[in-house]
Amino acid sequence: MVELMIAIAIMGFLLVMGIPSFTGYIQNSRLRGAAESCLAGLQRARAEAVRQNSNIQFILTDSAATAANVAIAAPLANGRNWMIRSADLTTFIEGSPQITQATVEVDGGGVSGITFNGLGRSDLATTATLQFSNPTGGACAPAGPMRCLNIQITVGGQIRMCDPAIATAGDTRQC
Repeated sequence: MVELMIAIAIMGFLLVMGIPSFTGYIQNSRLRGAAESCLAGLQRARAEAVRQNSNIQFILTDSAATAANVAIAAPLANGRNWMIRSADLTTFIEGSPQITQATVEVDGGGVSGITFNGLGRSDLATTATLQFSNPTGGACAPAGPMRCLNIQITVGGQIRMCDPAIATAGDTRQC
């Protein structure tokens, strides 16, 4: 009986020690999921623009990403949903149910919408960066536990996800 109690105490101690790292893992997973969802939406918008040979718009918005809101969804730089629609605001193509959890923040750096043309080029004047962070999980690496991510969109329409914490020259994950 004593051995069983000691084994249970050791298991309980190990479980308590592992909870903080598991919580960090879940918060980082939510952050990566939000960034990957947004990346997939941007890639889909660009592909649709090329496929239809027309202007297609990708926006961040707080409106529900549904066909009913295609013409009224307002672009917001830190919107919690994304929507792909025709540039003339008549056709809904796709939307996210909600790209972010309550603990994830998207900072579009002033960019709330990007229009891709039939050649896959964006309407941006310079490269835009969408920054994904999780303030409730802590500071971004290397100072904190969160692996914050960026999505960069170039004038030519290239889209890539990168990690701003990586400083190694030549690393393809570097921003």
